[in-house]
Amino acid sequence: MHRKALTALTLGCALVAGPVVLAATPASAAARPSYRACYDGKCKFTFSKRVSFRVAGKYRLGRVYVSKQYVAGMFNQDMILVRSGGSSVYIGEGGSGSIGRLNFRTVAITSKGATIRFTG
Repeated sequence: MHRKALTALTLGCALVAGPVVLAATPASAAARPSYRACYDGKCKFTFSKRVSFRVAGKYRLGRVYVSKQYVAGMFNQDMILVRSGGSSVYIGEGGSGSIGRLNFRTVAITSKGATIRFTG
């Protein structure tokens, strides 16, 4: 085979195989994180978008929703909103709260997201 033909064939194969590998990467990167570790009410995670997860029946809450929101008026700052079972709690950075028997504490709040720790 001529050298130019071999080079063209090699480049053609590389271009065909390249998009297949690149197409597989974004799908795994876009996978939604799992909050199964929070089921027992004890976990720590960082989030940038609203999240929800289920907790054990002993808490009698069902699904817990966590989000970061700007609270105007008295506070004028970003806070974490935790709500479940008809109750909701706003907490600032370093603050703690509870809904029923489920306790939690804000570790950090940044412009990109927040970190919260559930302690059961």
